[in-house]
Amino acid sequence: MSDFLNDMAANSRDRAASAMQQRGEDALWSLVESCSAAPALLLRHPFEVIAEIKGTSPAEGALADHATLDRAGLARQYAAAGACAVSVLTEPSRFDGSLEHLAEVAQVLAPSSVPVMRKDFITSPYQLLEARVAGAGGVLLIIAMLDDMTLMECLQRASALRLFVLLECFDEDDIARSKRLLKLPAAQQLAASRQLLVGVNTRD
Repeated sequence: MSDFLNDMAANSRDRAASAMQQRGEDALWSLVESCSAAPALLLRHPFEVIAEIKGTSPAEGALADHATLDRAGLARQYAAAGACAVSVLTEPSRFDGSLEHLAEVAQVLAPSSVPVMRKDFITSPYQLLEARVAGAGGVLLIIAMLDDMTLMECLQRASALRLFVLLECFDEDDIARSKRLLKLPAAQQLAASRQLLVGVNTRD
């Protein structure tokens, strides 16, 4: 795993631990029970787009003026243009994201059939609960950052929360692991309902 992903994983674990100290899983489950159902991922065409809302990139710096970035307006434009989902960065240290940004977009898109995906460096099933409470309909899981046990727990949690999952692969080993994961009952349930995607990061 790259130094960048190692740093992001450590930061993510710290954020999850801090959040759990403030609000435990039982409290989040109680909130989930009162949440409205998020739109399911609908794949209608051979080519679909998950559009993204991101104000900052570690490689490029600020992509937009945070004071004027209209996330709600962008989300509406993406939905109107036919995006099957809208990805929202929630990582704060390098991407200036937050769960509040996700909640804002989820609220705007609630009347539509377009789900919102939490894009973050998830290291704990707890963060899937956070995503669902904020209104997410899906999550990104980076295979290289998670051991098999944690991936299994996250897939089980996603299935229980009715979240779609995008598994991100970087290399052949990640793809081989994703193939093994597809044999798990939770993964098969997600795949059968077309709520499981496998993506290849081709930046390199």
